[in-house]
Order: sequence, then structure tokens, then C-alpha cells
Amino acid sequence: MTSRQRLTPAWGWLIVLGPLIAAFFWAPLAFGGTTPFTVAVLDQLLALSFILWLGLLLYEWRVPWLPLPAALSLLFLIALGIIHAMNPRSAFEPTFGDLKPIDQAVAWLPGSIDSSSTVEVLIHFGALLLGGLVLQDALARSKPRWILFRSVALAGLVVALIGISQKASMAEAMLWTDRENSGHVFFGAFRYHGNTASFLNLSWPAALAVYLRSRLIRPLGLATSLDLCVFFFVLAAVFVNTSKGGHVIGIGGVLVVAWRYRGVLFSHTLSRAVKGVLAVLLIGVFAVLVLPAIVSSFARWNELAATGGSLEGRLLAYGVCLSILPDSGFFGIGAGSFRHLFPFYTLELGDRITGFWYHAHQDWLQGMIEWGYLGFVAWVVLFGTAFVRLWKRIRGAAALGHPEITSTIPLLALGLVLGHGLVDFPLQIPAIQWLVVFYLAVGLSHSHSSKNEKTPHEAG
Repeated sequence: MTSRQRLTPAWGWLIVLGPLIAAFFWAPLAFGGTTPFTVAVLDQLLALSFILWLGLLLYEWRVPWLPLPAALSLLFLIALGIIHAMNPRSAFEPTFGDLKPIDQAVAWLPGSIDSSSTVEVLIHFGALLLGGLVLQDALARSKPRWILFRSVALAGLVVALIGISQKASMAEAMLWTDRENSGHVFFGAFRYHGNTASFLNLSWPAALAVYLRSRLIRPLGLATSLDLCVFFFVLAAVFVNTSKGGHVIGIGGVLVVAWRYRGVLFSHTLSRAVKGVLAVLLIGVFAVLVLPAIVSSFARWNELAATGGSLEGRLLAYGVCLSILPDSGFFGIGAGSFRHLFPFYTLELGDRITGFWYHAHQDWLQGMIEWGYLGFVAWVVLFGTAFVRLWKRIRGAAALGHPEITSTIPLLALGLVLGHGLVDFPLQIPAIQWLVVFYLAVGLSHSHSSKNEKTPHEAG
């Protein structure tokens, strides 16, 4: 390692990661990054970090690395998106809610049904790609890696505390906007509680990773207790929230980590004093803030049992999506275009599907419709590459008897969000997309030895 590279973690990477860390906090606190302004700021932060990273690469005089399958899938998706945008088959007319055909489209090439919608998504997709490249390089290094994991955990804590306080005080609106702009089922800074649930189910695994690492390094330290509190609050917020899908996904994740880290989580390395302080704090918080909100969420489950809730509408929408697939074909209708095509396929259902469906509430089907069968395969290759690499690291660590953290946690988090995507639309929300990029980048980064997690001395 050169002297330049030895100096880098002290100042270079902190400068590069600054905008990315800001993005972890900005996106979830700015309505999930769902407004044009908030997503524009998010994209600018990611682009700024990428520019700074290029300067760092020049300073270190090296070329970044990316797994070949992931690189090829990304290149295919970029090419498909560009062709979609440059060869539109129609244009959406908001006045009449209609799609006006464009005669100049090349029939045999892929084309979007609304180029302007596709371009918006592609710009954001490009910014996520730039930020992901920076993350993929940074996460191969121990100090930047744990700075990023802790940033994700703390951002989740902020959202969790806001949401818990809202439920405890029965707030009628978000802190920074009025009731009309807060939505009917807001939680934290998200207008839709299902999105908050997905965000929290991506955040508490990072908080768990930070806590487990603290247990390995300083099992009797105060910082370890604080890290446990962060994990507790973020996880508790999942169940304070009234998203039924979030509850199911959260319970599944808890069962997985309880089994996977049973030897670490249930060991007796904490002192009695620390255990006593933690017990009083956590029981008090649970009784005053968490328990009343959890009790109130039972009403949502009772509603589902009695009337079916929103399940019937979702099942109808999934049937409509399946009828769209043969028409969207191998190349899809263009990213961001689902909302324009969906109403034309629901006419025969009348009032059985009400309102405007911006998303399909099923990310897998929506992704297949917008990107086509081939595009969907490219996404599978991208995620699959990360999954395979993470799984190999886990198997390697198990063979050596090491408590692998930074591979198991990303694999769990990605599994949770993909599972939630079967019944909702988390992958369409910028704040959640950014966390997904983070965990993908962990999987796609250079394999780091689990020796970093073997002993307290080496875990730093």
C-alpha cells in the first residue's frame, strides 16, 4: 500500500463519503425523496460524491473494479433505458389522460409509451448508479464500511423516533407540513406507512450489524449499550407502524437473525450494571411509547380479518398486471410508464378498482412490465451477483468459524425488501432505493476477509 493510500481513510474518504452520508439522512426525512425537489437534491448529492471520488482515484492512481456479470447487466439496462427514451412510441397527454401515438418510432426497437416519464427515472437511476460505484469501492475498506453502516443505522433511528413520537402523541400531521400534505397513513417522514416499514426493515439490519460489531470489540462498553438501544428503537418502530406487510416482513427478519446470531445475541458478556440500566430504559420506553402504538395497530389486522382491507384491490391489480405482460413483451414499456398504461386495462373492472394507481403495489410485476422480460432478467443478474457473492462469503466464514456480519446482514436486508416488494412498491421510493444500492454495493465490493470480525483487536 502506498503512502497516499494510507493517508486516504483519514481525509480523502471522509470528503468523498460526506455527500453520501448526507443522502442517507436527507432522503428519508424529505418525504422519502418522492417530490421533484427532494429527489433532485438526492441526485445532486450522489453526483457530487462521484466527482469527488474521481479525484480520489486520480490521487491514488488506480482503476475501480466491478464484477463482470453486474457490469454487463448494468450496461444492458442503461442501453435499454436510453433506447426507450430515444424511441418513444407515444406521449401521455395529461389534459385528456390519453396516450398519443408517435409515428416516427422505429417499430422493431424498444420504445417507451411516455418518454418524459422514462427520462425522469433514468436520470435518477444514473445518479443511483454513480453513488453505488462510490459505495462499492468504499465498502471494500474497513473504516469507510463501518462509517456507512453506522450512518444507515442512525438515519433509521431518526425516522423511528419521529414515527414513535407521532403515534404516541396521536399526531394528525407531520412535524414540517400540514395535515393535507401528510397523507392519511403517514409515519415518520413518509406519506405512506408501508414505505416507512420497508425503510425501517432495511435500517434495523444495519443497526444490528453495528451492535454485533460493538459486542465483538468492547462487550462491556457503554457504546455497545447505546448501539443496542439504536437497534431496539429502529426495530420497535417497525411494529409501532401500522403496516401489516411491514409486520410480517419484520417478524421474518427477526426470526432469521435470532437463529443466525443466537450464539452472540444470547451470550452473557454484558455486566450486571449495564444490563440493569438497559432493562430499565427499554422497559420504560416500551411501556410509555411502543406498547400503546402496537395495541392501536391491532385495529388494522382486525380490519383485514373482517373485510379483507386492501387485499382485494391488490389481487385485482395483480390480475391486471398479468394481462399487461404479454403486451409489454421482451423490452417493456419504459421505466416510469406503468401509471399511464394501467388505467386502460382496468376499464372493464369499473369501480372494483378505484383511484389512480401510480404503482402496481407489486414491484416484481411492475418491473417486468416497464423493463420487459429481458430487462427483468438483467435486474435478476445484478441482484443475483450480489446474492451469490454474499453467500460465498458467509459459507467461507462459517467454515472458519467466524461470526460473519457484513455479508449476512446485507443478504437479509435485500431479502426483506424484495419480499415486501411482492405486496407493495418499496423499490419505487428513492429513499429506499438508496438503501438497496448500499446493500447491493456491499455484495458487489471486493471480498473483505471475515478476519476483521474474528477478534476484538482485528474487528476495528
